[in-house]
Amino acid sequence: DGTLVGGLLFRIFDAEGGNCEIGCWLEPAAAGRGLVTRGARVLIDWAVLERGIHRVEWVASSENGPSLNVARRLGMKREGVLREASTHKGVKQDLEVWSVLAAEWRAR
Repeated sequence: DGTLVGGLLFRIFDAEGGNCEIGCWLEPAAAGRGLVTRGARVLIDWAVLERGIHRVEWVASSENGPSLNVARRLGMKREGVLREASTHKGVKQDLEVWSVLAAEWRAR
């Protein structure tokens, strides 16, 4: 109905170094429709196929199951955990780092 329910962006885009990180936000009412996964695919396609990006990262709280599931659906690999690297509502949280390389993305 034309209501803004979320967004995707390149939080970091280092064209020279060949790395970027995708970030997103989504209103709870819009969850479960595949909007973030579909949008992230478009961004990754553009970054890899048009701009020559070599590595795309996704960073999310270990508590954010839906975001981690997006990384899985995108075919990303979990690289590690940054322990207590973020604070949300006054509580320290672990951040998980996921990524996909250009060759992996093209081969999917």
